[in-house]
Amino acid sequence: MGLGLPDTILGAAWPLMHLDLKTPISAAGILSIIASLGTIVSSLCTPKVLRVLGTGKLVAYSIALTAIASIGYGFADSFNILCLWAIPMGIGAGAVDVAMNNFAAIYLESKHTNWLHASWGIGATLGPSLLSFSILTGSGWRGSYEYVAITLAAIFVLILISLPLWKKKEARGGLSENVTIPASSISTAPENAQKNAAPSDNNANNAPHISIREALRVPGMKLSFLTFFFYSALEISTSLWCGTYLIACGFKPEIGAFIVSLMFASVMIGRIASGFFAIKFTDHRLIYAGIAIVSVGCLILSIPLPLNLQPACICLLGLGCAPVYPSLIHATPARFGESLSSQAISIQLAGSYVGSILMPPAFGLVAAKFTVHLWPISLSIFVGLLLLCVCLLDYVTHKKLNKSYARERVIDILHTVSMETLKRERRIQRRLRNRQKKR
Repeated sequence: MGLGLPDTILGAAWPLMHLDLKTPISAAGILSIIASLGTIVSSLCTPKVLRVLGTGKLVAYSIALTAIASIGYGFADSFNILCLWAIPMGIGAGAVDVAMNNFAAIYLESKHTNWLHASWGIGATLGPSLLSFSILTGSGWRGSYEYVAITLAAIFVLILISLPLWKKKEARGGLSENVTIPASSISTAPENAQKNAAPSDNNANNAPHISIREALRVPGMKLSFLTFFFYSALEISTSLWCGTYLIACGFKPEIGAFIVSLMFASVMIGRIASGFFAIKFTDHRLIYAGIAIVSVGCLILSIPLPLNLQPACICLLGLGCAPVYPSLIHATPARFGESLSSQAISIQLAGSYVGSILMPPAFGLVAAKFTVHLWPISLSIFVGLLLLCVCLLDYVTHKKLNKSYARERVIDILHTVSMETLKRERRIQRRLRNRQKKR
């Protein structure tokens, strides 16, 4: 929730912000670049910091940094000041993203990971809703950032209180199987050989560390980078330009912000539902289902529609995006092994942030030179490239994925058998107690 709150306000508030700060509409791309640069640096450094602080402390400190940056956004009186506050906003978001996704991929099941990202959907939904409330009460877009800062402060306190639970969970070890790093994927330097020869620790934070360059040599890692690049291009372009597109189509600013909120509400609902689907279906099936729904939404949105039908199409985009990101994240230990999970997720999120830097601002230039009505077409291009990368990634890592999914199915069967046995024993005990009472 703390990550989602400030993520979606900018796109919904920018039609008002650029007028108030007297900056061109395309300047949102510059702000997005600065924040994304901070998140790239933060995400690449997070695996090292994670080994020192642990997940709980790192998330708490990052949420506090994001709250301070939100206060700065609310009081910024110029675009240059806003750019300065975008740096800590990006650093805090990058650390939370890597730490939480690594924790979820290793220590939680697929359904829990989907519900975790549904919580992001709650924050993403509340962001534009707070903006609408702030506009209606006369506080403008600045008031919405102050509300966000107060909410983040409350989350920071809750995380501090729950620190013992984080440590206890990490001490138990992960759910996924540690996979040995292929010898052909790393350098043969003596120090690296000693690191990789060390026994794997169940605690992923204490796993042998290899450099980002060595991790990139693992088969499928670069494809994973590109997959997240194009997914981020799709999602961030949607959140950043959706409000501007709706206003260009004829909606009022407060109505546009509300529709953006509905889109992220559909993301939240979709992730709650996909959490239940994850009990029966594998991650890659959920990924393809989500991409198919997004493709349908983009296709319909590209057709000239009556104004009252466009919100439904935009909500369809949210439903489609819902299972893709958490399923890609949760499949990371299955693709690359628990020992490489933090580095892999760091690379994946770096790809996501690079996509955030390049693609939405690129469309901003297209919108400024031509028209913002080309937005649905750009989304269709991103979806096509995302599907291509996912297909190639599954082809490269299919052996590890099949092994992991087979192991999960065996565990599910054993769990079902044990539960049935337990129920049968309880029924027998209940019958014995009833017989004793009758005697």
